[in-house]
This record gives sequence, structure tokens and C-alpha cells, in this order.
Amino acid sequence: MNSFSAILQDLVERVPGATGAIFADWEGEAVGEFAREMATLDIRIFGAQWGVVWAELQRSLGRAKLPAANELIIGGEIGMVLVREVTEHYYVVLAIAPDAHLAKAMTELQAGADALRAEM
Repeated sequence: MNSFSAILQDLVERVPGATGAIFADWEGEAVGEFAREMATLDIRIFGAQWGVVWAELQRSLGRAKLPAANELIIGGEIGMVLVREVTEHYYVVLAIAPDAHLAKAMTELQAGADALRAEM
């Protein structure tokens, strides 16, 4: 386990209802990941797919002459996904259960992004 994965494990463990987290680069390539009940390949695919959404969101905002997003939250019936910028070229994704405390998840995701940035 690398230091980035250790930070992600700590993040997931601090958020009740979190199922996994991944730290990836601008191409969707995993730098580190941690998931409770998900195979490594599955969490990597999950992170890459959300990276596509994140990149398209940033491009769309740019075309509209709007400032870049620093966080994206998507809620659904079976869970929520939070994406947060770590640097201009890196992002972190956190998956949580639908009944998880969103404010706690957002606070811990920010702390995790800060820790990842400091480790770079």
C-alpha cells in the first residue's frame, strides 16, 4: 500500500457509510485507491469513469466562461459520489451510502484532498 492509498483508507474509515475512494490523474489513471468491498480493478474503473465526468464538467464550465469547479456531488438511489479537485491535474473520488452524512463526507473529503496534495 502506498502513502496515497493509506490516506484514502483513512478517509474512508473516517466517513461512516463510505465504501471507497480513489485518487487519480487527469487521464483517469489511479495513483492510489482503497475500497471496503470492491475489487481493485472495479474501484479503478469507477475512478476513471468519474474522471471523464469531471473533465467534461471543467471543459463545459470553461466554454461558458465560468470558473472551474472544485467539487462535484451526485446523489442517487443506491449512493452518492463526491469528486474533489486535489490539484489542476489530479482529483479524488469518494463513494458513500445514500444514508451517509453528506456534510461529514464533504469535510473529510476536503481534509483528504489536502493530505493528498501535501504528500505529492
